[in-house]
Amino acid sequence: MLRINNITSEAIQRHSLVIDDLDIDIILRFLPSVEIWLLDVEFEGRVLRGLKLSAGVTHIRGANMPFDFVVTIEDNSGIDPFRISDFELGRCELYYVTVDDMTALRGQEVR
Repeated sequence: MLRINNITSEAIQRHSLVIDDLDIDIILRFLPSVEIWLLDVEFEGRVLRGLKLSAGVTHIRGANMPFDFVVTIEDNSGIDPFRISDFELGRCELYYVTVDDMTALRGQEVR
């Protein structure tokens, strides 16, 4: 897994990832009225929108993409990201789950 370490406290932010020879765009959105972070993923013409970021689970496994994302909670509270500053201050971390990690999780080739 690779940590995405440039997440700020901006309510909407776009990140471009070039990892494992894959070009992936993600958009993170914070919704203050319901205190949640959402993830949009764009990859090879496919778009997934509005995935709620939750602790300790993979988020796009059902979309059959060769990668995924997972959130860890560093303060051991077990509480999903709910503050705009959770990632910037380090309470939560977002990780890209690599192709090799996905192969191990699924038990078969994912490319």
